[in-house]
Amino acid sequence: MKTSPRAAARFLALLLGLAVAGCGDSLREINPFVDDVIDVACPPLGALREAEKLTRFRPGEGRDLTDVVFDARISRVAGKCTVTQSKVLADVGAGIEIVAERGPALEGASAGIEYFVAIRNPEGKIVTRQAFDLELAFEDGARETRVVDYLTFQIPNATPAALRAYRVFIGLQMTEGEWAFSRRSRQTRR
Repeated sequence: MKTSPRAAARFLALLLGLAVAGCGDSLREINPFVDDVIDVACPPLGALREAEKLTRFRPGEGRDLTDVVFDARISRVAGKCTVTQSKVLADVGAGIEIVAERGPALEGASAGIEYFVAIRNPEGKIVTRQAFDLELAFEDGARETRVVDYLTFQIPNATPAALRAYRVFIGLQMTEGEWAFSRRSRQTRR
């Protein structure tokens, strides 16, 4: 029985495919980029203690309870990370939840707020910082609201091992006066 060269080539390709399939894990040892995009543990990701709570007052000098527009705090932060090994690039998907309580000085049913994301590299340097706007909507006269925001960002030059040495901070953007009030509040709570 004669075999055509074409049939012989298909047979050899099939045998080679079966041999490679049988290798499984050993192929991963030869080529670490078989799975180029892999799920990895995120770097420590959380609210910056000094910027996790914010009391916003109406403009002016008043700083008593009747001057409060809203009190807000970061209640949860979560993330999921992948690394593209061939590009040494980490993709981070993060979710942030902010809970806010309406104050007596809020005019209308909503107020704007900003939060920031800052990334510190393994050397301790902040390599990027970006702010994001959110709207706190107190619908139907609600006293409290929860807002969830999702964002994605990348960390360059990140391997799964190096990623553990990065740090991602999330905080509420404040004016100097709000920062000073927040510091005094934290000190009195101690």
